[in-house]
Amino acid sequence: MRNLGLEVITEPDLNTQNPFKLIQSYFQLKNLLATENIQIVNAHRSEGYPLYAFAKRSLASFRLIRTRGASRKVKPHWPNQILHGKWTDAIIIPGKVVAERDLQGIDLPENSPHLIHYPIDIPETSLLETQDNYRKQFNIPENHQVLAVVGRIRQEKGHLLLAESFQLLLEDFPQTILLILYRDTPDDLPEMLELQNRIRELGIEDKVRFDSEREDIRQLMAFADGGVVSSIDSEVICRVAVEFFSVGTPVAAMPTGCLPEIILEGVNGSLADEPTALSLKKAMARMLDNLPQLSEGAREDAETRFDPETMLKKTIHVFRQTLHPEHENSEMA
Repeated sequence: MRNLGLEVITEPDLNTQNPFKLIQSYFQLKNLLATENIQIVNAHRSEGYPLYAFAKRSLASFRLIRTRGASRKVKPHWPNQILHGKWTDAIIIPGKVVAERDLQGIDLPENSPHLIHYPIDIPETSLLETQDNYRKQFNIPENHQVLAVVGRIRQEKGHLLLAESFQLLLEDFPQTILLILYRDTPDDLPEMLELQNRIRELGIEDKVRFDSEREDIRQLMAFADGGVVSSIDSEVICRVAVEFFSVGTPVAAMPTGCLPEIILEGVNGSLADEPTALSLKKAMARMLDNLPQLSEGAREDAETRFDPETMLKKTIHVFRQTLHPEHENSEMA
């Protein structure tokens, strides 16, 4: 932010757990808000959010917006009802699942929440120039298609179920390779060992490739014919799906978290009907049967729905509506 010529203030400390410092920070915060005549605050983190809310009640000189991301469910007891519904002017969410799951039971501010998807930068140059190198590097035959899954190997990411789905897929698409690109996963992690053992049990080890901690991950995502998100839990944001879109790679996914919002059937990928191996296999098959159309749709979706300029315009709209509700029409994107 300093590179943009913006002033960055690191005090007061809103993350402290010390009750005496917390009180001190509250009064410092009130003084800062009043002295700088700040008109609007967008609280992105849970830490400090209550302090802003109390300061707003005391000063009544600024508007408070809460941006929620991948967060825990808000318990609908009376302190949260007051904090979110009475003392907060607007709430921004990255997906409807946040309102439907994490904010369920909370009486939200009028005309809230505002849905604004997290954006993705579109690569300016082609990332396909290394395609032949990747085929040699991973020993992938020229006539084979490639599916890629990217992320940590954890139980909630559904890799075991993906392995079973991929075995089923090979019955109809035998010339397919599954590329598992992982990070933050030690080789001796129980989930990793279990996945490798399961792949051997299924007899598909010759069709699966592993690699980790790549610097060229976006290039590999562009190299893949299709991406897969097999998560069976969480996925409030699922940035990896949009990263696939940004390089023109469609995605087959489980109906988990925000994925039913992100994946548009027949447009940018395919969505499993239910969280089962067979259903995911069918979604991957539909994707492979329609790759040219879905690849074009994925890139177009990244350039429109997930464009940073779109996020900026919608955010400014929320700010203006919150500051001057009498001049702005409400909008739920």
